[in-house]
Amino acid sequence: MDNEFRVSAIKSRLDIPLDIAGRFQQTPKYEAQLSREVSNKLGFVDGDLIEIHGNRTTAARVVSIEADGVDGDSIGLNNLVRNNARVSLDETVTIRRAELKKARRIVLAPIGKRLKKSELLKIVAKKSFLDTPFVEGDVTYLRSKIMRYLLGSVTWMRVVKTDPDGVIVATEDTDFEVVSDPIMPGETPFTELPDLELEDDVNEKDFSLSEDEWAKINTLLGLGLFNSRMEVITFFLREGIQARSDIFEKSGSVMEQLNQLKNNVKKAS
Repeated sequence: MDNEFRVSAIKSRLDIPLDIAGRFQQTPKYEAQLSREVSNKLGFVDGDLIEIHGNRTTAARVVSIEADGVDGDSIGLNNLVRNNARVSLDETVTIRRAELKKARRIVLAPIGKRLKKSELLKIVAKKSFLDTPFVEGDVTYLRSKIMRYLLGSVTWMRVVKTDPDGVIVATEDTDFEVVSDPIMPGETPFTELPDLELEDDVNEKDFSLSEDEWAKINTLLGLGLFNSRMEVITFFLREGIQARSDIFEKSGSVMEQLNQLKNNVKKAS
């Protein structure tokens, strides 16, 4: 079905995908909520890939909901999707079925901070965005506890290049590249990054710390030396890595030896 359908953008009734607290390991959900009646009328089933044309084009997957209190000509979009379409609440967007194209390559650039190139970043990106639809120019973020602990904040990224063009979906075979040079927020498709309403997502269940150790962390918070538990843990994680740099030096040496042994085995076979 190639017919276009114009709908009014409303706030998603399920904004949970944007609640990063406790959900870092889940893929960012690019979802468009349609009433079940409209989905059936247009021939959509849950999970179908659609293009969303606002002031720019982005993509999302269809989620059917019961239409309680929702007009049939409305579409529920969360902050991230609305911003990528560059539309506000109650503006009109056009939707249509998108051709599914698997991404061969996706190039990402950090927003507002410089990142060192590393295999870890590529691995994190692949895990974060598996099965996620993108259009070149979209803004997204890495859902990784490890990266947030190390960098102290959410890592916002812009999709600066895709192969092929148009609406693409990341797969296991997608080659991710993360460039080092940052893009400034004003250079993104919108001047302000979407409001994810971030909360301090660290609690006792996340770490095997004693009550005394948690009490010490809370004491530092009470003194106003840090703004959140995340900042405290990030600080001491960095201090610990620096203090025990000998461990990482030895680990690096061992890894080199293991890699050499693997290469020798391959040559011998």
